[in-house]
Amino acid sequence: MKGFIISFEGIDGAGKSTQAKKLYQFLKQLGWSVSLYRDPGSTLLAERLREMVLESNLDPITELLMFESARSSLVWEKILPDLKEGKIIILDRFIDSTTAYQGYGKEINLGTVNILNHIACRGIKPNLTFLLNVSLERALQRLGGKKSRFEDPKYLKRVRDGYLQIFYSEKERDIFLILNVIIWWLLFGIMLLKKLKIS
Repeated sequence: MKGFIISFEGIDGAGKSTQAKKLYQFLKQLGWSVSLYRDPGSTLLAERLREMVLESNLDPITELLMFESARSSLVWEKILPDLKEGKIIILDRFIDSTTAYQGYGKEINLGTVNILNHIACRGIKPNLTFLLNVSLERALQRLGGKKSRFEDPKYLKRVRDGYLQIFYSEKERDIFLILNVIIWWLLFGIMLLKKLKIS
């Protein structure tokens, strides 16, 4: 089996981290070789860059470059070796987050974002992407009082709209819009048999 990448996307409060962990645990119980990473993060450099971004009030371009540097570290140190070993890789955020948050949210030129995504990933894209789509109101309710600058309602609306634009425009990719988690698990079960082809 070749390596296989599954990414989970969505605005803060959508529940993607929870579902990514559940899928990781599910596949581990089935005995498959699987890794779970968060982006940005999961390497020493990427975690440091993540912390710096969250603690600093950066201009949009500097923020974008730091996120891409963190992703480059993740791809080089974790994802590429896992792909060579034929692992299933589950990602809590990946390139679509940067397009949605920095491209649509911070209104950085999308061409620039796409080029930097391509460079940081060495051209790698997820085989499957699950976009958890919840209303802005529900997401903010889940976040409660713990909000960062990335969770400003007006900003999050642009990000959410950006995610939907990615879904509707990138037809060549396997991106699935998830409105109901129970339906998602049923959908994944069907795709598991068709896509991964593991006996």
